[in-house]
Amino acid sequence: PPQPAAPTQTSRLSKPFIQIGIFSIEANAERAAKQMRGAGLAPTVKQSKINGKTFWRVVVGPAATSGERAKILSTIKAEGFTDAYAVSS
Repeated sequence: PPQPAAPTQTSRLSKPFIQIGIFSIEANAERAAKQMRGAGLAPTVKQSKINGKTFWRVVVGPAATSGERAKILSTIKAEGFTDAYAVSS
């Protein structure tokens, strides 16, 4: 069978993304993402649903190495998002 196309950015980390936060209001997620862009990061806002309730996750990544992930995490925490943590996606 044909191999699936490899993502352009690969990571060997099991949790290469940093989740900045989960927001019930999209505007708040966008505000957090804008702040991350201002700090030189490239966040993604992902819409999700749990139990019929819509929410937005703001994540940065993927980091290629644990050192890069640590640097991203320290930047995020310096921006005031002290409960940010590594996630798989």
